[in-house]
Amino acid sequence: MKNLLKTFCICLLVAISASTAFNLTSAEPGKAVVAASDLPLKIAPADVNIKYVGRFDTSDAAGPKCAWSASNITIKFNGTAANVKMSGRKDADRWQVSVDGKPTQVITMTGSPALFSLAADLPAGEHTVSMMRCGEAHLGPSQILGFQLSQDAKLLPVPAAKHRLEVIGDSISCGYGNEANAKEEHFTPQTENAYKTYGAIAARALDADYMCIAWSGKCMWPKNTIPEIYGRTLPFDASSKFDFSKWKPEAIVINLCTNDFGKETPEEEGWVKAYKEFISGLRKNNADAVIFCSVGPMMSDAWPKDKKALSTASRYLNRIVDECTKEGDKNIFFLKFDTQTGSNGYGADWHPSAKQHEVMSGTLINALKEKLKW
Repeated sequence: MKNLLKTFCICLLVAISASTAFNLTSAEPGKAVVAASDLPLKIAPADVNIKYVGRFDTSDAAGPKCAWSASNITIKFNGTAANVKMSGRKDADRWQVSVDGKPTQVITMTGSPALFSLAADLPAGEHTVSMMRCGEAHLGPSQILGFQLSQDAKLLPVPAAKHRLEVIGDSISCGYGNEANAKEEHFTPQTENAYKTYGAIAARALDADYMCIAWSGKCMWPKNTIPEIYGRTLPFDASSKFDFSKWKPEAIVINLCTNDFGKETPEEEGWVKAYKEFISGLRKNNADAVIFCSVGPMMSDAWPKDKKALSTASRYLNRIVDECTKEGDKNIFFLKFDTQTGSNGYGADWHPSAKQHEVMSGTLINALKEKLKW
């Protein structure tokens, strides 16, 4: 058990360096399916009936670009087949495809614009196809260049979801290694799938549009922070400013503690001040959203040794919630995800497995039902 806990700190360092330390040569199930031929009905990427959820930069007339985890796109159509034309980093940029609510395949980009089959030989009638970006920001941008539908098909409006959920976090929220088979594995794009994260699972269960602003290794304060890049549409481009008027989440989960407390305990006053300033920024754009300040499942009091990281982080967060409440914010709460025990297996570098993410989603679903009556 002691060795297991010691490895916790090591896995955090691995997460921080993941952007330069992965292998892109390994094969994977669900490798990209390149369409054998065009479908006749061409749909421009800016068509108003295409539903984009996430942060998409539309400055390029060729098509929108995105890079944040779990960026997602949905089309609804009356027809029998659908293709997408898009581009992204070869072997690294992967998208989970779902047809009529069921996950069907993962398509993997080829490094240049390519045509991918999303669905074929469907029964005649209405169908919904969704795509969610599996990987995170450091894997580079994806660009959507258009869709194609079968002969005589018709693109239809996508109904609005009932709710809107945003998660702000680090590698855990990205889904780092959640498809890996063992804790001894390290980061590869092939084992990271945002579709299988706790936030995405909860959003699907509660009919919520979902946005994830997360990046492995990121902290709240003082260095390498999410607040530094939170306002960006494309996270690596400081000039790419997100228009917050286009996205008003009803609930926001902040899951940024794990890296902050991974080695040393951050100074309390500085950390609390930075966290509260971040909340104030969120409130400028989301005055009525319910905010959850959370601790994740990789935290415990056993490691780092003698630091009582979980108890300390929880105390800091409860102080923040109490102070904000006294200052008049009645929609802010503490949320604890239970520490993982290994009973659900581990992902790469001791990160939560896909099964552990399912457990986490249950915690989040219960909190959303309790506080927002979803």
